[in-house]
Amino acid sequence: MLAALACLAVAARSEARAAAPGSALRAARQALQAGRLDVAEERASEALRRAPDDAGAQVLLGRVREERGDLAAAEAAYRAAVLARPDLAEAHDRLGFVLGRRGRTEEALDCFRRAVEHDPRRVEAWYHLGATLWWVEQVDGAALALERVVALQPTHSEAQYYLGLTRARQGRREEAYRALSAALRVAPNFALAYLRRGALREEWGDLEGALADYRRALTRRPDLSEARSRLGLALMLHGEADAALDTLRALVRDEPHNQDARHNLGTASLQKGDLAGAVATLRELTQLAPRNAEAFYNLGLALKQQDDFGAAEQALRAAIELDPRLPEAPYSLGVVAWQTGRADEAVTHFRAALQVKPDYADAHAMLAVVLRQRGELEAALGEVREALALQPELAEAHLTHAQLLQQMQDPAGAAAALAEAERLNQKKADAQAAAFALAAGRAHLAAGRRTAALASLREAVRLAPTNVDALRALAAALARSGRAREAARYTAEARRLAPFLALTDARP
Repeated sequence: MLAALACLAVAARSEARAAAPGSALRAARQALQAGRLDVAEERASEALRRAPDDAGAQVLLGRVREERGDLAAAEAAYRAAVLARPDLAEAHDRLGFVLGRRGRTEEALDCFRRAVEHDPRRVEAWYHLGATLWWVEQVDGAALALERVVALQPTHSEAQYYLGLTRARQGRREEAYRALSAALRVAPNFALAYLRRGALREEWGDLEGALADYRRALTRRPDLSEARSRLGLALMLHGEADAALDTLRALVRDEPHNQDARHNLGTASLQKGDLAGAVATLRELTQLAPRNAEAFYNLGLALKQQDDFGAAEQALRAAIELDPRLPEAPYSLGVVAWQTGRADEAVTHFRAALQVKPDYADAHAMLAVVLRQRGELEAALGEVREALALQPELAEAHLTHAQLLQQMQDPAGAAAALAEAERLNQKKADAQAAAFALAAGRAHLAAGRRTAALASLREAVRLAPTNVDALRALAAALARSGRAREAARYTAEARRLAPFLALTDARP
């Protein structure tokens, strides 16, 4: 009997020793979830004293050290866990996460791959693998990993977000839009997802949708600089120049060292025709960023429009020196040389632009103009035909083509080329008039003047029947006026011209 009791006592002590690490581990997890790091570390260490090879305790200790910011100590704990349990997916995943934070990306990727090999249903490991592959621009691999995440957990908003970015990079824009929208359905305050979806809509030409998404992003995160900058540029494209400049000026005021913001403000000022404002802003940018080739290039454009050719040439030469791969700078320098009577120098600059970008239609067209003036008709004809092959709707090239054919005794060809130039110039004029009518229609609509709005918007559609924004604006105005059937006809035409609208209009 005593012997039996002694055996039971030994067994009980053994069970207690076995249970103690588990109890300490549970306490450690609870403390970690509560943010009580000292208690969590103490309990995890206690579990390890009782069971030094407990991989779970090592992982928990690593999590505590991560929270403290001691990544080297966290790495050591995770490595110990992997050594104790080579098949423990969580240990490989956390080790990869820490290695990634320490800049050891390839090692991190290896760890994530081991984690999903050991546990193919471990969502976070697939997510870490996919997001890391995205950041190192291994887009196809990222897509495969992120697809696994959303298949396992469709409500993983971050995975849907990165899948959206990946699909956009792959050129699969409808899938990108769906993934970003899925992220937003799960996380309605996900500002970055609104920003990226807005950029996608802007690429599509859906400016109103883009503006809405940029504003949604800023409602959630007023400090999101890129959203403010994109909003300003989109407002400019939308014809709201004053609002665009106000937005960009406010951003520059709030973030005086934000180079992109200054650059966008300078570009917007240039587009509005505020040459003095553009020059001032871009000069400040070149002082702030003296290695920014694009800033010098845009400064050169603004100065050229001010007819300050000497200063423009100086800025353009600086742009070329900073970035010889920027084809627009030698092209613009060629235009300056041509405008100031230096034809031979202009030819050199246009050819330099074409060395960088052989499919630069404008450079071929301008080179044709200068060669024609020098009497090199065959060479000029070759250049203008190359320009038209690259950009068939380049009206100026058709005019040069007509002049060349006239000089080369081909009156029928010259007449046809001249007629095409006139058609394209009229189309351009109509498009500009349509843009003014569209802006007027929107202003009337905003002020509640529905009759005037409908008149302006109908004129916009008459002048530019393929202008999707005009069609949509007219449809909206008609719908507000109770003319649903007519509104549906214009909506259908807009969607025929831009099929993506059926997708983007489906959800806000």
